This record gives sequence, C-alpha cells and structure tokens, in this order.
Amino acid sequence: MEVTVPDRRAPPEVRYRVRDPNSAPRRIRVIALTDDNTEVRRCAEHAHAGVQFVSARELGALLQTEGSDAASILRRVDANAAALDAWLGTPDIVVIAGREGDDARAGAIAAQAYRSRGVTVSGVVGPSVDERKHGVTADLLRPHCTMLILPVSAGYLDDLLAALGA
Repeated sequence: MEVTVPDRRAPPEVRYRVRDPNSAPRRIRVIALTDDNTEVRRCAEHAHAGVQFVSARELGALLQTEGSDAASILRRVDANAAALDAWLGTPDIVVIAGREGDDARAGAIAAQAYRSRGVTVSGVVGPSVDERKHGVTADLLRPHCTMLILPVSAGYLDDLLAALGA
C-alpha cells in the first residue's frame, strides 16, 4: 500500500490518503460541460487509466429537436435510443466537470440518466470569473449528482481522479 506524499499546495491531511483504489478496475467517464475547460483538457493529457473524457456538447447534439414541445422531444429521444445508449456507455463512476456559468443542461440530463442506472455521479463545478454567474451551474446539477464539489481553485479534478485510482 502506497501513501501519498503531499506537495506544497495540498492540505496536510493528504499525507494520510491511501493511494490504492478500493475497487479495481474502474471505468470512469468525465463529462466536460464545455470544450474550452483547461482543467479537463489538462487531465485528459495525463492519460489516466480507465478514464474516458467526453463533451456534454455531444449529448446535446443527440437530444436536439426541431420543436420544444414534449412530444417532439420524446420522438427524438426514442429515435436516438441506440445512439444515446452508446454515448452513455457503462461507466462505474461519472464526473461532470465545469465552471460556474457553463451551460449544464446536457450534463444534468446525463446525470439523471446515469443515476437511473445506479451509477455514482459527481459534479465538480469550479468558480467563474464572472460573479454574476455564481451558482447557476451548480444549482442545475445539484439535484442529479450523488456528490457535488465546489472547489475554490483549479486542480481538484486531477486530485479526484487520482483518489479514484485513475
């Protein structure tokens, strides 16, 4: 069993974190709310084992409808059921990552779908540079996530993936 050695920016209790995952292998899916999230991009470049990175934009494209009425939405979802199942996949854990102010509608739909399948869904919503957008993204994801994390600075997603054994 390996114990984490803390770095300068980590809180002191990190030294007690056990590096061995409590179950293996895990299939982790990280859903980026936007394509320009630098933290998600940085994590994707680290090539974490068992982690798949996708964009919520892809799910949003699957769910687009010509009309906004319930009947047209249901017809579209029904027609794309196979594509939707393929996009959702079969992860053990899902992490939805974004920043305050990001459009979280597709992420919330994904979280609902995963939760209905019994998958643990964590949301990591970082701070926004625009104070007017405070709480919007987190409020949309909160009802659908098993756990919602609101870190005050960047770097939490990488730490979370490491803690999950990725």
